[in-house]
Amino acid sequence: MTDLWLILALLLLPLAAIIAWPLLRPVAPGANAVDSNASADLQAHAVLYREHLAELEASRASGVVDETQYQSLKTELARKLLSEEGGGYRMAAARQGGRGLLFALAFLLPFTAVGLYFYWGSYSDLALYRDIAASQTGATDLVAEARITQQLRARAGSHPEDLTSRYVLAQRLLVSNDLAGAIAEYRYIVAREPQAANVRAELAQALFFASGSQVSPEVVKEVALVLEAQPDNATALGLAGIAAFEREDFAAARAHWQRALAQMPPGSSAAQALSAGVARAEQALAEAGGGQLQQPIAQVPAASTSGAEESAVSGSENRISVKVTLSEAVQASPDTPVFIYARTEESPMPLAIVRLAAADLPTEVVLDESKAMMPGRSLKTVDQVQVVARLAINGNARPAPGDWQGEIKLLPRSDWSKPVHIAIDQQM
Repeated sequence: MTDLWLILALLLLPLAAIIAWPLLRPVAPGANAVDSNASADLQAHAVLYREHLAELEASRASGVVDETQYQSLKTELARKLLSEEGGGYRMAAARQGGRGLLFALAFLLPFTAVGLYFYWGSYSDLALYRDIAASQTGATDLVAEARITQQLRARAGSHPEDLTSRYVLAQRLLVSNDLAGAIAEYRYIVAREPQAANVRAELAQALFFASGSQVSPEVVKEVALVLEAQPDNATALGLAGIAAFEREDFAAARAHWQRALAQMPPGSSAAQALSAGVARAEQALAEAGGGQLQQPIAQVPAASTSGAEESAVSGSENRISVKVTLSEAVQASPDTPVFIYARTEESPMPLAIVRLAAADLPTEVVLDESKAMMPGRSLKTVDQVQVVARLAINGNARPAPGDWQGEIKLLPRSDWSKPVHIAIDQQM
């Protein structure tokens, strides 16, 4: 927040300096002489008034003027004195009162402006935005990640019209494997912005994961709506290819995956996965006797033509076999969620994750490319990981106080081929 305070200072301090300038500038030559002359004039007028008043009182006492004339002349004498001295009094009052006002403005204005900013401004929103930006670069820890998600939940409740913050929340929930929460947020957005095809595609993806990687009728419906609005949406094309493959329409599956592949950066993990899918579809076509389509389809780029072979090789390299046990000292209901995942030391976001229940332990799971949560972030992209097994007492995918976990703090790629063991025995 340092730059914010610097900007506020740059805006407010010059204004305060301008207000205080009359107090700080040197007194002009002769200004003191003018003030002395004005003071002497005021004293002379006062002496002259007292002399005239004494003469007037003497005239009343001798009977030259009666009481009525005395009061009238006295009033006129006082009016004349005030008219002659009024300018001097006003100048002195302006000098003294003006300095006090300038002092007050110079000090109060900056504090008032800062106070109004905190009351009416978006200080908390700016802080949340900075935390999210830090999270995306991996510069946050688990406590900060949990705080960000909680703040996004609170904002979603207090600002129902802020769909952008809700969308960020949905993505975070999806990555943390809180599929029910992610689906609820995606549905909220789509209900208010039905033309948001990208959001609808992510909703279809979340529904696909929630159904155990099965293409449900709702997934098919959402994918159809996305492709109607965006025929080249890679997420929807990938799901459409899976649906076609499941119904053994291998030609359609190959066509969908090839179109999705054209949207992916060459060499990315998503492109490699799609290349492997295209190879599977072509193999299934050949086995079914339909290797040649009546309408030619664009070939897979040369760098990906050996996708099946690369997938077989990378499948053996980019996998970690983990045996997970639960300490006897840990008491939990059988349906308590257990999250087993691999991540980098720099980022809390999982590269591969599996969700089980306490009743499933002890067990052995495999973390590989198929367990990746986001395109472009998988085991293939790193050379060392942390492996964590966590018993989520509160059922939250995000770590929370009271959870139990075990971990391997550093597992280099050279040891991935060896089975590892994690005992859940440490309370957070």
